[in-house]
Amino acid sequence: MSTMTTELFEAAERTLHASGSKPKDVAEIITKLEAEHGVVCAVEGGLLTMTQNGAPASVGTVLAAFKAKNERAFFGGAGQVNFKDDLAGDTAAKSRYIAEHGFDAWNALPLNEKSAGAQHVTNATIPHAGMKRSEYQRLTVAEKSKLAGEVGAKGIDRILSRK
Repeated sequence: MSTMTTELFEAAERTLHASGSKPKDVAEIITKLEAEHGVVCAVEGGLLTMTQNGAPASVGTVLAAFKAKNERAFFGGAGQVNFKDDLAGDTAAKSRYIAEHGFDAWNALPLNEKSAGAQHVTNATIPHAGMKRSEYQRLTVAEKSKLAGEVGAKGIDRILSRK
């Protein structure tokens, strides 16, 4: 288990920023990687290193997979914006969002996952190749399209054949 030191925090923060991510809470991400995925973070020569189940792990691969499954751990400026809270504290990302989508689109966003209207935004299912037909049918058209681009027609056929 990693001990959260200033050196570890700074190395993790640098690595996440270098990958184009804007983490909301670096310490929470490291804790979640350890608790849920068995990833131990350390610092060697000022750089972030990771091991999983005692074997060296690719930092880039681990962080990319984590980010794909935990979008809420990162500010929305680095990805899709579903809630105003996704851009909390990031005025540049908020300005960019309004410039790209308009002020009416910004006003239409729910504040957070618990706000009125948020049920139309959130989806408890993360799209993946191993999902069941019933899970796939609950996805939005955009999520289905993205998944089809990732797994191809044969992958979608396999999903639709699962009960």
